[in-house]
Amino acid sequence: MSVKLLPEYSTKIFNDFYESVNDFIYDYQNIGIPVTIDVTTSATTLYYLLYSRYGNSPIANEDVNQFKYKLFSVIWQFGPTWEKKLDIQKKLRNISDADLLQGGKAIYNHAFNPETAPSTSDLTEINFINDQNTTNYKKSAMDAYMQLWNLLDNDVTEEFLRRFRICFKQFVADEKPLLYVTEVEDEE
Repeated sequence: MSVKLLPEYSTKIFNDFYESVNDFIYDYQNIGIPVTIDVTTSATTLYYLLYSRYGNSPIANEDVNQFKYKLFSVIWQFGPTWEKKLDIQKKLRNISDADLLQGGKAIYNHAFNPETAPSTSDLTEINFINDQNTTNYKKSAMDAYMQLWNLLDNDVTEEFLRRFRICFKQFVADEKPLLYVTEVEDEE
């Protein structure tokens, strides 16, 4: 004989609506809120991240449609920035040592008696120069790696996933009477 406790909530859980990535993608593309992240990569990844974080969490709304609109509005608001941060982090992680050590270059031009008089607020370049100075900067390996170290972020996703908390109940407890399921062996 085995006894299993089944929790009962007053609302459904995330997995009740999105048992597969296809269900999630379908709603994302058809809910009426514009698609703002790539469906084949980012939205698919996001589904699995939400499934792992909130899969068995009861939704905060009694109204299923309101839950879906809330869920996809979070993606609409914050998804593009999350997606871009992932892209930047990937580029930073893949930067070559040569590019990392390369510093900046500054060019200073000076024109004595140019044929036109630029104004002090003019940002366009004049076509005549008498003198040019350049400064080329090469980073030390220590400075370059320390700069990269400071730019790398261990996790750009955590902050984004926390934004979805508003879609789920914050204090989860059995809200209906506890039900017990027992399996009774045949008594012969």
